[in-house]
Amino acid sequence: MTDHKPPAGFVDTPPPAVAGPDQLVSHTEEITIDRPLAAVLASIDATPLADTISEAGGLPGVAATYTLTNGPYGDTGTRHMVFLTDNTTIVEQVLERTRSASEYRWRYVVWNYTTAAAKPLRYGLSDFHYTADGERTQVRWTYSFELRKDRFPGFLGVGLGGMLLKAAFLNGPYAKWMSANLAGIKARAEG
Repeated sequence: MTDHKPPAGFVDTPPPAVAGPDQLVSHTEEITIDRPLAAVLASIDATPLADTISEAGGLPGVAATYTLTNGPYGDTGTRHMVFLTDNTTIVEQVLERTRSASEYRWRYVVWNYTTAAAKPLRYGLSDFHYTADGERTQVRWTYSFELRKDRFPGFLGVGLGGMLLKAAFLNGPYAKWMSANLAGIKARAEG
């Protein structure tokens, strides 16, 4: 694997403040994994991010990461740069990570996109929620975006602009990408 480090000129900035749900455009995918929560979490813990998030729906997967804060990435407040398979980058910071015998929740904010396709986006908010259901695990993954108000479709407002983003992206390529990656998590946990 190539040694991945932030590109020359990269400035590590704090994450954007996350807006309320009424200002975000969201899409949710769900899946049932036929394994208990503890087994699913063990599988997740044992799988590197580059093997978890793959290309799908015409969108890139993860090639590598570089930790930007002290200590390993994963705890609340930690941040890393993600190198995507299309040679672009993003920055992610963990907002919440809680784990109990009955549920696991992991929320993080994504910003500093280098891909031109993300120009209309101010940031993304990913929310994984795993819930124990006897010998099975229910997974709900919601991805939300705040649109930039100075670009199309964001200057149309969250209503119309959000509807256009959903029609063109969230309910199409992004939904396929999310669904395929959840299917991969399921296959690894059940394998």
